[in-house]
Amino acid sequence: MEMKDVIREKRRAMGFTQEQMADYLGVSAPAVNKWESGTTCPDLAMLPALARLLGTDPNTLLCFHENLSKEEIAAYGNEVAETARQGDIEKTMELVKKRIKEYPRCGALLYQMATLLRGIRILFSFPEEKVEEVQALAVSLLERAMECEDKNAADLSRYALAAMYIQEEAYEKAEELIERLPEYQSIDKRQLQISMYMKEGKNQEAAELLERKLNGLIQEVFLMLDQLATASVREGENKRAWELAEYSQKVMEIFKWSYSGLTAALDVALEERDGKRCAEILEEMLKALENPWTMKDSILFAHQKTKNVEADGSDTGKQMIKVLLASIEKEERCDFLRNTEEYRKLREKYSSVIGSSDPQGTEKGE
Repeated sequence: MEMKDVIREKRRAMGFTQEQMADYLGVSAPAVNKWESGTTCPDLAMLPALARLLGTDPNTLLCFHENLSKEEIAAYGNEVAETARQGDIEKTMELVKKRIKEYPRCGALLYQMATLLRGIRILFSFPEEKVEEVQALAVSLLERAMECEDKNAADLSRYALAAMYIQEEAYEKAEELIERLPEYQSIDKRQLQISMYMKEGKNQEAAELLERKLNGLIQEVFLMLDQLATASVREGENKRAWELAEYSQKVMEIFKWSYSGLTAALDVALEERDGKRCAEILEEMLKALENPWTMKDSILFAHQKTKNVEADGSDTGKQMIKVLLASIEKEERCDFLRNTEEYRKLREKYSSVIGSSDPQGTEKGE
């Protein structure tokens, strides 16, 4: 919240009109109006009297606090995401820089803004030089966040950077960051909270926490099965790899959404360089992305307060289709797949979604 908003809200809460407040402070009504519109700010010498009149303190008027709440960070994140959705990447980066300038030591904000930028880079189409600029800004924010006093934000930032370095095959940098991460913690305070809620009869709160914990565990099992399947096919154990991919699909059936369960199968087919099978699996994944989904579709997550994607599910699905096909276009391991007739037909089928039928991903008319 900005100073203008604080002044307006506090004045209304006290029941003052702009004219009354101006009279009490010995200023003009237009001056108060300018404060509340953000055109000008009160003089510093005026702040103590203004704060006393409004029943607050100068720090509140100046909107000064060292860190942000989770709700404030989420609100800033929504603001940035909406700006990016409108297609103005310059304005998006300026907004991120503005928020970071206001709270340069808030590790949670640094991490959140970096994560948003990385997502924006993948989900939205921008010129290549802007993509690199967004990536560079995200990396710089993560580097700052991992040195902040907020241990959780620092660890999350090291994790994100290490994952990025692994993707870029910068293994020494990744190893250095991994060594700085904490070992796996066997103590989980959520289980104590769940037990306490159950004892207190707060069944809904317990169920919500149980579902969140279960979701994390399922995702972890799914990821391990996916990686085990990939490792198996690289060891020449193809039969075992496909069995593991099938287990992965069964695990993800819990979510009532087939997309995630197919990723292990696609990885195995790619490792085998089976173009026909890759195209078949890819087609199933693309079909799954066409359908809106929420966690509440599964009986295991009935208590989760998730945003219903039906309102914007179509756009979300289209963006995910773009991301999936863009990864096929860029990844070296998919070279053989791009040359198959099955893939070319599939890409042509979704050309209206991705904006081009050109196999290299260039826009029509270029």
